[in-house]
Amino acid sequence: MNTVLHEVARQVERAPGAVAALDPTAELSYGQLAARANAVADVLRERGTRPGDVVGVVLPRSADYVAVILGIWQAGAVFLPLDPALPPERLRFQQRQAGMSLLLDSLPHAEGAEDTTGLRTGDADPERCAYVMFTSGSTGRPKAVRVSHASLHNCVRAVAELLGPGPADRYAANQTFSFDIALLEMFVPLSHGGATLVTSEALQANPERLVGWLQEHDVTVVHATPTAWHSLLPYLTPGRQELQAVCGGEVLTARLAAELAGRAGRVWNFYGPTEVTVWCTAGLVVAGEPDPLPVGRPLSGYRVLLLDDAGERVPDGEQGEIHVGGPGVALGYGGAPELTAERFVDHPEHGRLYRTGDLGRLCPDGRLWFTGRRDRQVQLRGYRIELGEIECVAQEHPLVELAAAHVVDEGLLLFVQGDVTPRALRKHLATHLPAYMIPSRIEVRGAFPLTPTKKIDRVALLASANR
Repeated sequence: MNTVLHEVARQVERAPGAVAALDPTAELSYGQLAARANAVADVLRERGTRPGDVVGVVLPRSADYVAVILGIWQAGAVFLPLDPALPPERLRFQQRQAGMSLLLDSLPHAEGAEDTTGLRTGDADPERCAYVMFTSGSTGRPKAVRVSHASLHNCVRAVAELLGPGPADRYAANQTFSFDIALLEMFVPLSHGGATLVTSEALQANPERLVGWLQEHDVTVVHATPTAWHSLLPYLTPGRQELQAVCGGEVLTARLAAELAGRAGRVWNFYGPTEVTVWCTAGLVVAGEPDPLPVGRPLSGYRVLLLDDAGERVPDGEQGEIHVGGPGVALGYGGAPELTAERFVDHPEHGRLYRTGDLGRLCPDGRLWFTGRRDRQVQLRGYRIELGEIECVAQEHPLVELAAAHVVDEGLLLFVQGDVTPRALRKHLATHLPAYMIPSRIEVRGAFPLTPTKKIDRVALLASANR
């Protein structure tokens, strides 16, 4: 059978003594990982967990967390990550919306030697739901995305085809476990005999120590949002050709890509909503390519279509809504059948598709440009404005690190992070944008508030605006 659990089980059988997961205080071999995962599955069954039940997990970051996920899958259950940093009411909402049956807040340990029976695969079924992952909720109510084992396995396999993991590879597991990228950070290497380096909360709070720990343990792949890469850049050792820097979750600028290229052998730009299983396109960044950078071509097995409002394909070079098909498309939203029917559509020609709400254009060579969100196009004084375009141009200024545009009180407000004056930035914007797109207010911040997934927290940023 083809699930991530089966792939890891094969690696346990192949090399039980090899390092599988490590954190700042512990290291687990593949055999030890199997023993702990088997123990978790046994405890879940003793507590009455049945195939298809949703198991919420609220545990500190550690190598053991990987075993918990494998144990949940072995029991045929669904993994629901719960971030303890979230407000209690938000956590209760997630538990209700996901249909949680059991909360796991402690780890059943199988101490001692490696498990000689290997990693049991139990009730893992490719068609069954593997996890529930909530969208960030930074713009609107969070949604419980249900993803199958088959979809996760397809994405792990497709990403592995690009990054080429093997027994010598070590991936940084630095994302919050409630961000779907974390599943790739753990299971792309573990499906191919490599290791996952699980960072602690203390390391995450200190970029210099974090980078030092990862480099000390010979990390080869790091996933991060562009916002997070800005905080890591000053501490990365230049010229690390063995390092692959993977960007996604936000727009990657050519300037940031160039800076990363000086510190990594390869820089990747990935794109994909949670509803299509982490990523659906990827591309290797080409040196010297100007903004806007493309987000690559479809991953293996995926279909990416640009459709107009009538559901017809738009010609290459013209803007359309990005629709995604293939085995990565999620099962739907938990507890929201009407929303599932609205966003997961059966197209008469192209089959089941997910309507992303994102806009894009296809390059002549087949690569995809992300051009913004349908819900971030605004009408102001008779003009249709794409807020993402303003942000992109602002970030081209050499003293601007990040930018976020909003409409407030019938005017444009632009927040920027960096060491630039509003006057200098307004002059820069005026050379690239029409007058109606120049913000009436510019507020410079030392640092932006971030969501748990290391994206700009636009709700908190707007709430902090000078009134």
